[in-house]
Amino acid sequence: MDTAQTLDGKDQATGLRHLFGHAAAPVHVLHCPARPALSLPLAQGLGKDLAERGHTVMWVDEIGLTDRESWPLPCKVKFDLSKSLQNHVALDQGVTPLSSALWYGLSLHTARIAHPTPVLAERLLSSGIRFDSVIVSGGADQTQSLPHYASTLHYTVITECDAPALQQTMGWMQLAQAQCPAASWSVVLVGSKTRLANGTKWIEQTASAHLDKAVKLLGSVDAKLMSAPLSSAWTSTPDLTDLLMHHLLIG
Repeated sequence: MDTAQTLDGKDQATGLRHLFGHAAAPVHVLHCPARPALSLPLAQGLGKDLAERGHTVMWVDEIGLTDRESWPLPCKVKFDLSKSLQNHVALDQGVTPLSSALWYGLSLHTARIAHPTPVLAERLLSSGIRFDSVIVSGGADQTQSLPHYASTLHYTVITECDAPALQQTMGWMQLAQAQCPAASWSVVLVGSKTRLANGTKWIEQTASAHLDKAVKLLGSVDAKLMSAPLSSAWTSTPDLTDLLMHHLLIG
């Protein structure tokens, strides 16, 4: 493999980027506590769109086989990303290029790492490739993996507006914040117009009491999203996905 495309390699461009102070890529966690698989087509689509627009993206996939709803892995995987984070294998063995600008890492065992590791964002910073964004498809209810990705994280949660879903989502947000501080909090609400208003009010009031940062409402989608096939779940929300695509470049 050419050193310019090798994650553990160095090249002249890398030296120039360090000389001019290139910063680590922002790490965004997309998570739907009630239906974790919803983040799979969203992350994959957003990563592909960003790559087509000239940005380099790392997609970290935490969704286990039992929660994927038959959504396939995008490629064959040699090693779980946790192996690279613990330096058991080189970084370019724990991630796979889906294209020249979109890389993929399956991260099913990172939550089991019991000791501090050099965070993924810093590893990518010294990899020889300039990454513009890292997208994490958050796994079901797990938060122990989060400190291994960056020192602070941008969290975006997708939640229905009924009371049980909001309570479940806020519980996950509190657990995530306890594991890794938030650089920002964003929410996508799912439900009817009446419930959206109630959900927005509840999130704003509860977040101010339990989270360190205010929550930004990125947008809303129809309640059908929670039961839609994954292949078409996000196809009817082009304005929202375009907004999310730009949001993923925030650092």
